[in-house]
Amino acid sequence: MKNIIIATFLMLFTNVLYSNEVKLNFDFNVAGEEFIINKKYTNDDNINYKITRLEFYMCGFKLDDLELDDYLLVNGNFKTYSLGEYSIDKVNNVTMSFGVKKEDNINQDPNKYGVFHPLGPKDPSMHWGWAAGYRFWVVEGVVDHDNDGVYDKSFQYHVLGDEAFRTMTLNIGATSNNGILDINLGFDVQKLLLPVDMTKFVAYHDFYNNSQELRDFINNITSSSVITSKTTSSVESIENNIEVYPNPAADYLKIGEKYLNSNFSIVAIDGAILLSGTINSNHINLENLVSGTYLIRISELNGNIKTAKFVKN
Repeated sequence: MKNIIIATFLMLFTNVLYSNEVKLNFDFNVAGEEFIINKKYTNDDNINYKITRLEFYMCGFKLDDLELDDYLLVNGNFKTYSLGEYSIDKVNNVTMSFGVKKEDNINQDPNKYGVFHPLGPKDPSMHWGWAAGYRFWVVEGVVDHDNDGVYDKSFQYHVLGDEAFRTMTLNIGATSNNGILDINLGFDVQKLLLPVDMTKFVAYHDFYNNSQELRDFINNITSSSVITSKTTSSVESIENNIEVYPNPAADYLKIGEKYLNSNFSIVAIDGAILLSGTINSNHINLENLVSGTYLIRISELNGNIKTAKFVKN
């Protein structure tokens, strides 16, 4: 009995000793410029605008094979969120969902949660009512559409409905440092707003299925790479441990058939993930990449990570 107690103590002590706090860090930006609520920005159509509110729910986190039971209410004013402490020292892939799980959404009372819980009552509200559920995304702003210095138009996107729930997996390649394991994400607000017509007053407070504008807004979040991984790896410091050709490449990059069905990501010099997916043929299309130096990272089916540096002409 004494040996069992000692063994249990050692196991608990070891878990505490090697636990790391996992932090989710957002680089909120507007086409590379730091994002700040109520700051003036200019979109690609030369229209000035300000974001006055940006909030969204996240849940369903999975760090490689470790599933977490966390909710976050992310606010554009705050960049860092804790996911708790775990006995892990690296994360290759992170899976995360945007919205509120179906079982926690419609016909649920937020008052059953404490005021500090993400799903608890908020001011301004993130809950529409028991029969409608939570707002998955809230984005509001004002627009100076004619650049006369007067912000005389506004937009509001409040997205409800289980059909708006989205899940994505990103290749992170994060390792712990001094008890902290940072998961760094890029969030391009300019890309988020691509579906917004800034020449009109628009206010959409509705379910995903009831509004084409809300469907376009939600679908754009994944199709336009609004949210990306910001790897800490430097492309210039990587030594190739897989063979890719041609190198330099033009429209495609050929790769060995042994990597079929493995996940891949292509990373820019600044660490931004530009392409990701599953390898389903012996070549990867590079047509949408501009000329430059990149890193390809492949997650093999056995969990190993292989990398190679290549040049796109």
